[in-house]
Amino acid sequence: MKPKGATENSDRTHGSAVGTDSGVRTWPILWRTIRASLRYRTTLILSLLCGIVFAGSRYLRAYIARPLIDDILVPAASMSGEESVDLFQAPLVDLGVILAMTVLVSPVAAFGRGYLTAWVVSQVRRDFDQAVARKLMRIPIATLRTRSTGDLLARAIHDVWLACEVLTQVFRDVALSAIMCVTSLVVLLATSWPLALLTFATAPPLWLLLNFFGQRIHKQTRRRQETLGELSQRLTGILSGIKIIKVFQGYEIEEAAYARETDRFFKSNLKIASNRVMSKTTTEALTQIVAFVTLGIGAWLALTQQQGVTLGSLSAFSLILLTTYKPIKSLAASYSTIMETLAGAGRLYDLLDGPEEPVDRPNAVPMPAIRNEISFQNVSFDFGGTPILRDINLTIQRGEVVAFVGKTGAGKSTLIDLVLRFHDPTSGSIQIDGVDLRHMTRASFLGRVAVVTQEPFLFDVSIFENIRYGRPDATFEEVEAAAKDSGAAEFIAALPEGYDTPVGEFGMRLSGGQRQRATIARAILRNADLLVLDEATSALDGETEQAVQTMIDKLRGEHTLLLVSHRLSTIRSADRIFVVDAGRVTESGTHEELMANSAVYAGLFTIPDDVRDS
Repeated sequence: MKPKGATENSDRTHGSAVGTDSGVRTWPILWRTIRASLRYRTTLILSLLCGIVFAGSRYLRAYIARPLIDDILVPAASMSGEESVDLFQAPLVDLGVILAMTVLVSPVAAFGRGYLTAWVVSQVRRDFDQAVARKLMRIPIATLRTRSTGDLLARAIHDVWLACEVLTQVFRDVALSAIMCVTSLVVLLATSWPLALLTFATAPPLWLLLNFFGQRIHKQTRRRQETLGELSQRLTGILSGIKIIKVFQGYEIEEAAYARETDRFFKSNLKIASNRVMSKTTTEALTQIVAFVTLGIGAWLALTQQQGVTLGSLSAFSLILLTTYKPIKSLAASYSTIMETLAGAGRLYDLLDGPEEPVDRPNAVPMPAIRNEISFQNVSFDFGGTPILRDINLTIQRGEVVAFVGKTGAGKSTLIDLVLRFHDPTSGSIQIDGVDLRHMTRASFLGRVAVVTQEPFLFDVSIFENIRYGRPDATFEEVEAAAKDSGAAEFIAALPEGYDTPVGEFGMRLSGGQRQRATIARAILRNADLLVLDEATSALDGETEQAVQTMIDKLRGEHTLLLVSHRLSTIRSADRIFVVDAGRVTESGTHEELMANSAVYAGLFTIPDDVRDS
């Protein structure tokens, strides 16, 4: 939430520093998007064949005008009054049969082309959706901290749709229009090559117009998509902070901020629309001028009987030209749309090409069970050039319960993130039994780790499925035992559906303490060598915290536990406590030792838990 006096510019911080600007890389983006569909090339070829059949049938109908007029109607008009036209003469019957066949074939080919194109685009949409989901789960934590949720959602949903819209335009409209234009080129040359060459003179200026407006649309759409990310982020912020908004009656503040975002989005859309309309208008004007000039010259040539232009060829040429201008205008409209949608596709590829978690080193080995110790060897860590941790040296014995304490921002959670390999140290190393974590496969390491965070997260499934997420092959009895150890079994038993109770989105059907107990049960079920509780008891009542303390005592000696907490009652029984201050571990010892010898530690716990947590 921003104070009421926040400026309009301050609203633009959401999503502004994401990805890399694709600029005018339109053709590489277009080719990459088309390449994504080539795994379905057989279906694409069938679709293109249907397009060729459809285009051929359309122009065949127009071309029939030439023999119909020159070979049948004109001779018939010159007959004497005593002569009559035989309606069943061979040329007329043949033309009727051809016309009937084209009328029947055309809709079948159109259906096949449309259906097959839609099938391919739908398959590519599925591929993009799966690729985005995979990418989002593998973006480094450090990168996520620089990106807004709204922008990521805009890229995952709207930009994926735009990328697929590129394919729809290319294979549904551009491909057919191109086929029809090429077919018309052949038919127009066969009908009257002088008039055809005059018509083709339109191509260079038409291309220059389309490219000029297309590049403008592409750049403006790129900016509009960034604005859409900011708009999505604003909505995400409203939903996330709805309680604060209601309590502090911040409706007018948020409405005003959202109105500014929508106003920017409106202006971006208006600029794109104006360029699209200008492109369509100028293209229409150019083609109409060329059409009138060509038909005027064609009429003069037919009247003076020059260049082989006859009444039939002029009529056929006119019909073909009228049929051709529709795909030309369609090409112009599709080009503008493609330039608009390519901006979204470029943003999608910025996301897909972004950094991922480091891959395992070639010589990485599976992590065995922790036998002896976890050690920090001269560990330092910088984030964005800012030092966070400096020269951390400590050793944690297997089976120990170790707590990290310190003021907010001291670096405790970052230290835990390094243990979990959300980041790698800038310098130094973290070792397990003498082996650097970076020399172990990430999957094998995380398979021996469980974590409970300050903000309890549950999936929108049943309580049973949420707890079993820690070990998908666990039996009901094992899930129930983990719930008992975490203090969750009692409240679960009181629910009408018990373990089958849906928890709702983010677990909102449960209280904060109930959600936290369920996440602790999930971690216990994992039966991991290393259990991390990062402010995990902050949402627990006293009775349940005692149950968690019992769980900690039960795991002591067999599992290594790392605790981060501000609650004295949680950490006082730890085997060792490390004091983190300004990015360094300054002191360590038991609770009693630190209370006697550390002014920093004693200062953290001069306020009782019941007062601090109230």
